[in-house]
Amino acid sequence: MSVADVNADAGRCWLDLGDPGRANTAIGTGLQELDPRRARTKAVFLTYRAESALRRHDAATAADNARAALDTALDTGAPRCVDLVATFIGRLDKRPEQPIVDLRDYARHRLA
Repeated sequence: MSVADVNADAGRCWLDLGDPGRANTAIGTGLQELDPRRARTKAVFLTYRAESALRRHDAATAADNARAALDTALDTGAPRCVDLVATFIGRLDKRPEQPIVDLRDYARHRLA
């Protein structure tokens, strides 16, 4: 496991513990340290970061990270990564914020 993985996994744990601020910091560090050749892992980390932003009530940042995660996952062709981000976006069905509505529309077109 790389240092990037440890940081992002710590971020995931902070999310699970209800501290999205610490989660965002750890996930951001993981993304900065991530080897650029690890695109599938980047898609996972970006999905975690989107969830962190959403829990901090930052719909625009959540949408931006989820869109980047979806694009990265689709570019890799890794079904597990695509499923992870698609599941996250699917959980946003009832969210009325415009960036989230735009994200859902974008995802519908990309996943069609």
